[in-house]
Amino acid sequence: MTATARRRTWTAFFIAVVILALLYGGRVALLFMGATEGDVPAASAVPLPADAEILRENRDCASGGCWVVFTVQPPPGQSPTELAEEMGATPQLEIPGTFLDPRTIWMWAEPGNSGLTLRADYFSGPWIP
Repeated sequence: MTATARRRTWTAFFIAVVILALLYGGRVALLFMGATEGDVPAASAVPLPADAEILRENRDCASGGCWVVFTVQPPPGQSPTELAEEMGATPQLEIPGTFLDPRTIWMWAEPGNSGLTLRADYFSGPWIP
């Protein structure tokens, strides 16, 4: 490989990296600048054990933002309280963002007789007693 061919290869590689970085930066900027009060986390962002099942998903809104409420059936042999403790959602769970969606998800768990109720949103902050 000649010096000119190596230079072209490195230049093409550098340009590709810069383009990918700009695209990623644009996506992250759109997520934060284009955020509305209606944005809610998806069910796939909830870290549930394999045998737990989401029974219902409701979106609620009020002044200041929206949140999603999941009703979860714990795995067989596990109570709703035990599931909440296993998830770490008592009183609140902070789910850090991912590479594709860097927004933090805040989640609360309320164990009940019929299952576990999880409330998740993007706009809350850390729970301070």
